[in-house]
This record gives sequence, C-alpha cells and structure tokens, in this order.
Amino acid sequence: MHGDDADGTELTVMQVAKRIGMAEPVIDVLRQIQESGETLAPEGNAAVRGLTDPSQRAASWHALKSTLGNDPDGFRILYWMLYAAGRYTFPTYARMGIPATVFDDTMGCFSRFVDEHQVSYGKYGFDRDFWTYRELSARLFRLGTLEFELAYEADDVPAIAGMPRIINIHIPSNASLDPEHCDASIASSRDFLASFFPNWAGLPYWCESWLLSPALNQLLPERSHILAFQRRFDIRETNPDADDWREWVFQRNNAPIAELPERTSLQRNMKRFLLGGGKVGIGIGRLR
Repeated sequence: MHGDDADGTELTVMQVAKRIGMAEPVIDVLRQIQESGETLAPEGNAAVRGLTDPSQRAASWHALKSTLGNDPDGFRILYWMLYAAGRYTFPTYARMGIPATVFDDTMGCFSRFVDEHQVSYGKYGFDRDFWTYRELSARLFRLGTLEFELAYEADDVPAIAGMPRIINIHIPSNASLDPEHCDASIASSRDFLASFFPNWAGLPYWCESWLLSPALNQLLPERSHILAFQRRFDIRETNPDADDWREWVFQRNNAPIAELPERTSLQRNMKRFLLGGGKVGIGIGRLR
C-alpha cells in the first residue's frame, strides 16, 4: 500500500514528507506510524480517498476523524492526509499537467502548520486537518507568495460577494508581502487558472483576513507592506470582534491582553491599541 505506482505518479507518505520539508522529529513519528502497520477499515480508506474529491471532502474529513478516534497530537490524521496527497492528489496534478513544484509548494502547508504548532505550544502537532482537504482536493494552490482557493462552499464564499463561486486569496504565515512578490503571485494565479481551470478564470478575487482590518492604519507605518497589500482591496465588510489577530500576530497566545508579548513593533502597537479599548478584527475585501 505504501509503494510507488509502476508509472511513478504516486508518492509514499515519506516521499511527500521529505519533499515538503517536514521537520525531522515529525518524519520520525510518521515512520513509526507506518512501521506499526497502521491500516484502516474499508470505510476509512474510502474517507481518505474522499478527502481528494471536491464533492465529498468535508464529509470525508468528518468520517476520517470519527474512524481514527483518539489522536491527541494529530499525527495519525496527518499521516493519512499525506498518504492521500501522495496516492491521489499527486497523480491528479500529473494528469492535469500541473507542475510538481506547485504540488510541493502547496502541500508545504502541512509542514508549515506543524512548525506553527511547535512555535505556539512548544511541541510538534497537527491541528489544521479541518482546513487541508482544500489542498488535497486540488482546489487551493500556492503560487508564489500567496495561496489561491477555488471557493464554492457556502462557508468559504462571503455573502457580500453576491455569487456562488469566487477565488479566495490566503496569506500563508511565511508569505512575503513585498509588492513585487505579490504582483508576481497574482499574475501567476491568473495564468494558472487560464491554463488549468478556465471556467474559474475571470472570477473576482476576495480576501478575508486580519490583514484587511481598518485598524491597522493606526498601528503600522505608511510604508508597511501589510498596508500596501491591504490597499489592493476594496474592503466591503468588517468584523471588529473577530480575534484572528491572536493566532497570526501573537501565535495563538490566549493570555489576557496585558500579558501578551511585545517582541515586535506590531505586537507592541497592537497590544497598546487593544488595552486602550481598540478592536482589530478582520476585513473582507475584493481585489481591485
């Protein structure tokens, strides 16, 4: 079950993990899971495959979670998601002609999320399985510094968009918001859609993020790359009560505001702003 296909279009869990730069301690855990003879019942295998089906992915994720049961650090579901990436998603890319470098960059989300868990909690773990079926179903791609999602489920399309399908822009934690990098990424995405998803080309691009919060104008210098990124969007809606800033600015620190760290100028300015009763929240905008 873990060998390569004869035609070379499948990858093993270990091959995927190494291609995407997974942390060595986590590769060791994945190897232990594999060597323990980890297998699934037929319904579990069907759920793993379903993660890669755009019409079944959410239901399959729920089914796989239920099948796996106790998985305190998330490594078993990480194992099976990487298995799905190598067994099903990689061949899908090959069949469509999407470059393998895009696969590697996109599936890099798994190693990034595991590393973020280590930064937040002091130990490796995986808790973003609720998100990553988007990548596995070949509906979210990293193209340069940004990610682009073919969004069609109601929860992923803001009502204010006024249409059932849009392109969502996501900003990975290791993204460079240098304007030239963003220009190149957006241009690359337009070429990518035209080549591989022509019925999605021409749809509007939207973004929902703390990076689009109007409050940032009070917290960052005018020349800030974050503000330059924000100005690309026509902000149509805000939610000042969203607490996304805790995850992305303070690495999921749930301490009272007065005890939040002040390691960066943004942390210092935001903490002062919050202590003064300000709200950061999020903005929802359409790319101009």
